[in-house]
Amino acid sequence: MLLIVWTGLGLLIVPLLIGAGIVAAMFLGDIFGPIGTSVGLAIGTVLLIVVGRAVNRHHNEHTLYGIPVQHWAWIQGFFTAFSIVLILTS
Repeated sequence: MLLIVWTGLGLLIVPLLIGAGIVAAMFLGDIFGPIGTSVGLAIGTVLLIVVGRAVNRHHNEHTLYGIPVQHWAWIQGFFTAFSIVLILTS
């Protein structure tokens, strides 16, 4: 049984913005090659930060698994950095 815990719009915002980064990575990867994938993931990371800060200002609570929306950018940022490392090592 999978338990999903969220408050506010966290259930919608996080998957949408991570998905936006993945979709951007797919399209930019087709256009610019491997570096386009990293750029697409970086775009999704910036979207998470900007939208997360906007919805959580004034101490609103929009979280997924207790993590505020803007902090999910750290997770996506890790995958962005990891993709850059993979490009540089190959």
